[in-house]
Amino acid sequence: MKKLALAAALLALAACASPTTPGGPRADWRCDGGAAFSMRLTSEGNAEVFAAGQIYHLPGVQAGSGTRYTNGSVEYWEHGDEAMLNGARGGPYTNCRRG
Repeated sequence: MKKLALAAALLALAACASPTTPGGPRADWRCDGGAAFSMRLTSEGNAEVFAAGQIYHLPGVQAGSGTRYTNGSVEYWEHGDEAMLNGARGGPYTNCRRG
């Protein structure tokens, strides 16, 4: 019985120590030509973009208008109800609308 209680306590502690990756909900985008991707903002304010089976981690950068995230190879830009994704597999991702 003591072993069972000890095992339960250790499992409870392990669950509390499990890492989490909090962030916002995913936004789904549908683009010209049938291409689609999703993105979400992380708790650090970066973007995680999910496209063609890949995950891209993009830090925020200054944008003239809208919001822009890039890692130097892949770029996500959003302004109002429109977005585009450059450099990611499965593209082109142009004239994208939430969907």
